Amino acid sequence: MLTPHQVRDIVEQHDRYFTERRDRLREMRRLYLTDFWSASEMPLYDGVLRTEVPKAYQTVESYLGSLYAKNPSVRVEPDVRDRGTPEVAEATANHYLLTIREQLEDATRLALIYPCSFVKMAPVENVDPLKRVSCAALPPWEVIVDATASSWDQQRFVGHVYLMPLSEVSERYGKDPEQFRSRAYSKWIETTTISGKQVMSGNDSTDSEQWIRVVEMFDLLSDKLLVWSPDFEDGDAFVFTGVKVQMGALDPNAGSDKETPDAEIAHETTGIPFKSASGQPVIPIIPVYFSRDPDTPLRGYSLVHRSMDQYRELNVLRTYQSQGVRRMARQWMVRAGFLSDDGAAKVAQGLDGEFIEVDLQPGLPLEGNIIPVPQAPIPGDIAAYAQTVQNDIADAGLLAPFTRGEVTKSTATEQNLLAAYTSSEIGRMARIRDSVITTIAFTYNVMLSVVLGDDAEPLALPNPVGPTILSADDLTGDFSYWAVDAGTTPMSDLAKQQSLERLAPILVQLGADPKLILEEMVRVFQLPENLAIPAPPPPEQAVPGQEGGAPLPPLPPEGVM
Repeated sequence: MLTPHQVRDIVEQHDRYFTERRDRLREMRRLYLTDFWSASEMPLYDGVLRTEVPKAYQTVESYLGSLYAKNPSVRVEPDVRDRGTPEVAEATANHYLLTIREQLEDATRLALIYPCSFVKMAPVENVDPLKRVSCAALPPWEVIVDATASSWDQQRFVGHVYLMPLSEVSERYGKDPEQFRSRAYSKWIETTTISGKQVMSGNDSTDSEQWIRVVEMFDLLSDKLLVWSPDFEDGDAFVFTGVKVQMGALDPNAGSDKETPDAEIAHETTGIPFKSASGQPVIPIIPVYFSRDPDTPLRGYSLVHRSMDQYRELNVLRTYQSQGVRRMARQWMVRAGFLSDDGAAKVAQGLDGEFIEVDLQPGLPLEGNIIPVPQAPIPGDIAAYAQTVQNDIADAGLLAPFTRGEVTKSTATEQNLLAAYTSSEIGRMARIRDSVITTIAFTYNVMLSVVLGDDAEPLALPNPVGPTILSADDLTGDFSYWAVDAGTTPMSDLAKQQSLERLAPILVQLGADPKLILEEMVRVFQLPENLAIPAPPPPEQAVPGQEGGAPLPPLPPEGVM
């Protein structure tokens, strides 16, 4: 198991890595926020009006809009060992994904601006067991990764670094507040290191608030969850080991937005409490890497950093062009004494229909007495160079033209296929997005199984499941999760539905049982089950004159036709 001194060394190495890159990360953030010139070394009050181009924002948000057109959802397929209930796992996962779309988009935005980002899922207290898992998007400097590992699953440890109020730390971990050395709240990205000390350039809290730096370290080799803080006993001991989880089903006598006063809180100390059906530990931190460093995959590579030089050039070029346009004023060179002070004032005022008196002998022309100041035009190479920079940004992004708002002749079907698993940048990112969505759904079901404990929770699911009782056994299984961005049927199932619809009349003509075909169509299209019940046959109409039928009408008299 990791010792407090080993955790200290890991945290210090993590801090050194990101401190050396803080200026670069700030510049990425300023480019996205269209705040590039705010930290420039040039004097801001030199009379030069600087102009910025929101190109980085446009690039990031165009990717984001293409990746998240609708609410994310998943399709869950059964366990090969027939464990758990995949229909129930699918319903609980989609219910949770519907509530965290904002956090998922925030994590994607961070991963596009910075080298990577993460999604942290943590147990919280709530009377509703389905709401006892929170979700938050984390920037890269808040997550400690094992940079020596070649993939996320081969790490020896994973950590989360954050600030927590002193009162909350004392209550959660049962420690005396006097044992901690508190600090003021600050955002890491906005602090500056001077002579080895961090100076806050932005503070959103009051001086009276006390905060503690907390490190949650998942020791994957020893299967331990360790809580360490440099502000607790000088970092020589762990603050806490394990995690506290509220367990049990919904209290019918409590409101859904209130905490249960007598909630059952379980303190898990035997190891990482979240484990898959096969016994493997599940880390509630999901990575979001859209690009990777080839030599150090877990460090990531930023989309904004890829085109940072081009973004700088666009801001410089646009400022140069704006200054050149503002210098193109209507100025005149006049022979001394040709215009009086009133005449010069009228020329400068530029009123329509104004009469201006000049000192000129009758019959003499105005030429030679007043001429416009010659203006050198802005070279055409400036506009050509700006277009070249724009093309460089477009080439680096590999975006399809329709994602940049350009009108193309592509159909809606082609655009949908481009955004789903095609050989393009959007298609590659869509695969990563789907991997994040499925991992979140899988992790939530694992955490929910721990939260439920031995209790059961009634649920009302749509057909074909219907009302059921949710238990931890329903969620315990190595299910296969497939992401469905638009909340619709996967492409393979859609093709199966179309084939069944086309073949149904042929099967009936060949002698297949129409009842079985109806049951299959109800199952494939996920229709209400009562549609598969055949309607009762219509009552037989009795023939007049027979038994049970109406009497025949009397015969007409003889001779009457």
